[in-house]
Amino acid sequence: MDKISNSEDDNGALHNVEGFVLDRLSSKYDSRGDTSVSIGELMESIDTTMSPLLDQAIEDLIAQSLIHSPDGEHYQITPDGINELENRKREAIPL
Repeated sequence: MDKISNSEDDNGALHNVEGFVLDRLSSKYDSRGDTSVSIGELMESIDTTMSPLLDQAIEDLIAQSLIHSPDGEHYQITPDGINELENRKREAIPL
């Protein structure tokens, strides 16, 4: 049972990190000029307990075409990513 609980906790934490990344990138989406966020900016702004999941979250979001990176260092949210973020906000599970 502990393995199942840990797996669910890990999935929930990863989901939270993905939401954080989408939220950070969406704040730049409508700005004029540079609409990308560097990996360094993301690392600096995330809680240290969640930072080990950042790479996995970014990989998952890219695989789902919710974000993209033209150079592997800077990330931008896609229109699908905006829609996903809005859906996640609507379906947020109360703690």
